[in-house]
Amino acid sequence: MSDAPAWVQRARELGPKDALAAGWERIGAGLPPVLEGDGVRGLLAPLVAAVAWAGASFRELAVAEDPAGSPALDPFALFMRLLAFGLSVRALVLAGELVRRLTIAARRRAARLVLAPEGLFVAAGGAEAWLERDDVVAVIEPSAWQGRRGGRRWAEVLVVPRSAAVGGTSAAYLAIPPLFLETPGVLAEHLSRWRGSVEEPEAPSFPEPETLGSKVFDDAARGILALGSIAVKHGNGWLRAGPYASLFLLVVAADGYLRASAMEREALGPWPLLVVGGVALLVPLGWIALTRREIAVRKGLAMVLTPAEVLLRTRAGVLRTRWSSLVRTALDRKTSWSILEGLHQRKVLVLKRKNAEPIFYDEAFLGVPAEVAQAWLEAARRGAALGAMGGGAHAGAASAARIESAGTTLERSPS
Repeated sequence: MSDAPAWVQRARELGPKDALAAGWERIGAGLPPVLEGDGVRGLLAPLVAAVAWAGASFRELAVAEDPAGSPALDPFALFMRLLAFGLSVRALVLAGELVRRLTIAARRRAARLVLAPEGLFVAAGGAEAWLERDDVVAVIEPSAWQGRRGGRRWAEVLVVPRSAAVGGTSAAYLAIPPLFLETPGVLAEHLSRWRGSVEEPEAPSFPEPETLGSKVFDDAARGILALGSIAVKHGNGWLRAGPYASLFLLVVAADGYLRASAMEREALGPWPLLVVGGVALLVPLGWIALTRREIAVRKGLAMVLTPAEVLLRTRAGVLRTRWSSLVRTALDRKTSWSILEGLHQRKVLVLKRKNAEPIFYDEAFLGVPAEVAQAWLEAARRGAALGAMGGGAHAGAASAARIESAGTTLERSPS
């Protein structure tokens, strides 16, 4: 890329055995902890689903021995098939995650992470990304400290730029898998030391906000942003938490109906299946329609950060909070469950304000991880400049530069 800075060109051409210039570092490749967390669950989930299918089959065989029983319509057998079907879908989701991790591990030999005095450069599998050092406002290892297990674990390290733009990509932030150095925590600490302290004024002052907050929000939705502003797009993560169990019930009911004998189907008629099908489809479709009705007023944006304030839109209007009124931000973590994600941590971004009720924003409605949005909010609250490159920035819904690479060794040039 001809528009890359000179230091990026040097980092791109740097070989594994080339001498390092003063202040440069090179991190080598290593094997990531693939079988950790969802990785090992991806191996075990098909076995659990197979056990559930075996239980359903055993129940049907037991019912078949009773002349008055119907294996295809037995309630307990149908329940076992419903459970087995749900576990199979969950196994497919986890298998996809396992395949993604194995792909990252297989490409580790082509990985490079270079830290220069000017910035950070990562390349892997033909993809590359870079960030200017002064553009980095936060380096984050997600998850709460008290919930972290010892040893290596699979967690991305998030590098957040003030301009919501990662060099070489259209991403809003850089997500580095747990493949460099010993653990994500070690990598995050190392990158934080490399970055140094973020420049902030001792007594931040903020400009007066625009008179019409709705106009600022509408302009941002059209891609018009003032210098120093960031528009965070709305996310679609909320779709994963829908009430989809009824759809599984429909599949199992249809399967039982089709496997029943002709006499049983004639006795039942089509109405039970039609009623179950109508309810099963109405529940998730109605939930999606109601949720989309609630979020339609946001026009695709979760929030807009300007030099003066943060703006959110609800059906009641635009909610405005000046930076001088924002006391702090926090992340609340709650254990939740969904049929697609299983047991997981649900994160809620909390904006605590002076003399006002706090604002709660579910990560599922954010187009970026809650930690990234929190980093931007905290930087703006403390007076650090945002959207510093060009005329502001857009943080997209699927806007992470994820580098599929790994590392365990570190070379540092003499200082």
